Amino acid sequence: MPKITRIALPKEQLQKLTAGERSLFLLLGYTSNQINTLWKLVIVATNEGTKDPVEEKVSAAQTQIFVRLLIGIMREALKLIEKRFLGSTLGKDYVPILSTAATEALDRLKKRFGAPDKFVVIRDNFAFHHPSLDDMEAAFQLAVKSDGDDTDWCMYLDNALLNTFFFASDFVLVHGMANAMSEANVNEAHRKLLGDIAPIANDLSTFAFGFAEAIFKKYFGELTATLVAEIKDAANIEELRLPWFVETTSFLPTGAAQ
Repeated sequence: MPKITRIALPKEQLQKLTAGERSLFLLLGYTSNQINTLWKLVIVATNEGTKDPVEEKVSAAQTQIFVRLLIGIMREALKLIEKRFLGSTLGKDYVPILSTAATEALDRLKKRFGAPDKFVVIRDNFAFHHPSLDDMEAAFQLAVKSDGDDTDWCMYLDNALLNTFFFASDFVLVHGMANAMSEANVNEAHRKLLGDIAPIANDLSTFAFGFAEAIFKKYFGELTATLVAEIKDAANIEELRLPWFVETTSFLPTGAAQ
C-alpha cells in the first residue's frame, strides 16, 4: 500500500535560490514527472492482454509511440544536464557536494554526451520532429522491401476517432528509425531502445534527486515529511492494461453512427 508523504517547499525558501539553481531544480522535477508518466504508460501498454491478433498488432505499435516520446523526453533531460549543469558554474559548485549515488549516475550520463547517439536520432527525427522528405522516402522503400504482410499496409477504422490507427504510417516510421540506427531489423532496433531506457531513466532520476538533496541542504535545512495519504486501493501496475481499441461516446466524426 503506497504511503504518500509531502514535503513543503515554501516559495519564500525557493526565492533564496539563484535563478540558475531554481530553474534547474524545477526543470529536473518536471522532467522526472514526464519520465515517470511515460514509463508507466510503457509498462501498462506492454502488459499481456487480449489475444485478438488485431488488438495485439495495433497495441504493439501504440507501445512504440510511447517509447519514442519517452526517448525524446530523456534526450531533452540529458541536454538540460549537459548545458545548464555541467556547462555552467552550477556544475563546479554542486558536483563536489553531490551524494555518491548522484555522482555515479552523473558519470554514467556524461558518457552519452558529445557522441553520436540513438537517443539523439530518435529525438531529432521521430519523437519531436518529422523526418525529412528524403528520409521518409528511404523509410518507405525499406518498408516496401521488408518481409511484412498485407496487414502492415492498412488503416484500422471505427466510428470512434479514438480507435482510428494509420498502421501503414507507423510501419514506415519504424523502418526509418531502424535505418537511422543502422539496424536492418526493426524488432532488433526496438529491443535495443527498450534495453537502454530503464538504466538511463534511473540515472536521470537519481541525479535529479541528488541535486534536489544538495539544494535542500544549502537552502532549506532539515525537511519534514508529513504522511498525507495511504492509497489502500492502489492498482497493481503489472495487472493494468492499456488497449488501443476502446468503447467511447466521444470523439465521433460528424455523421458517424451513434
